[in-house]
Amino acid sequence: MRSTQSQSKLPTRFSVQQSISNGKAMRIGVLVAIVFVCGVASNYAAQTGGSTFSATTLQRGIEAYLREQLGPDDEIMFPTPLHDIHFDEPMVVAHCRSVDRLAGRTEVELSFIAGSRQLRRIRVPVVITIYRMVPIAKHGMERGAVLTSDDIAYERRDATRLLDLLPDSLVGLRLAQSVTAGTPLLKSLLLGSGSVRNGEQVTLVLRSGAIAIRTQARTLQSAEVGRTVKVRRDDTGAVFVGRLTNEKTVVVELDRSSTPELRSEVP
Repeated sequence: MRSTQSQSKLPTRFSVQQSISNGKAMRIGVLVAIVFVCGVASNYAAQTGGSTFSATTLQRGIEAYLREQLGPDDEIMFPTPLHDIHFDEPMVVAHCRSVDRLAGRTEVELSFIAGSRQLRRIRVPVVITIYRMVPIAKHGMERGAVLTSDDIAYERRDATRLLDLLPDSLVGLRLAQSVTAGTPLLKSLLLGSGSVRNGEQVTLVLRSGAIAIRTQARTLQSAEVGRTVKVRRDDTGAVFVGRLTNEKTVVVELDRSSTPELRSEVP
């Protein structure tokens, strides 16, 4: 059962509280109160003086709560049907609270309150599909390529499992590996303009006083420019620890207290 934003009048009253933090809408403790109106939602409730939440009322109330926090294109599905809930007490209020991240399979907790007493608490399973404009490669690109605006396109895709992987910016970043057209450009595929990853080809400069030897090496770990990084020479297999001076160069200063070749390692 998929939900769409309903425009019909509901037999409930809604109120939403939210707070703003650090310039962003951080919905902390978002609360939707579903207040049953006797004699409107249920004839049975009107006759007995109690409170009844119909399955429809509960579902629409949960949807209203979730819609306050989700995007307009995101989908909400209830994998199991809801059932009517009746209380002998009048004017019962149901409070909605998310118990986990609002993405994928999760739950919404309903607490039913009469005055200062909590009468019942249940958890309702929901499945939330998040849609976002995901950056993708316009065409195939080789590892190490620097991204420009001409390399990037955007497509509306299911991003439920990608939310933490979507980069804030792309232009100027380098590819950590080759990609084909249509590949989502996620953080795991990108390198900053001043960093290297494990296995990248670099120029190794061995410097001793006025003498400098330049050769090729491959990184054995990730590092930012200005940090030390471990590399292996291509020709001898010797391993060095040097400083990454830019994204393509590692410099090792050889002095009396240092050992030029730490050791030869066989992977």
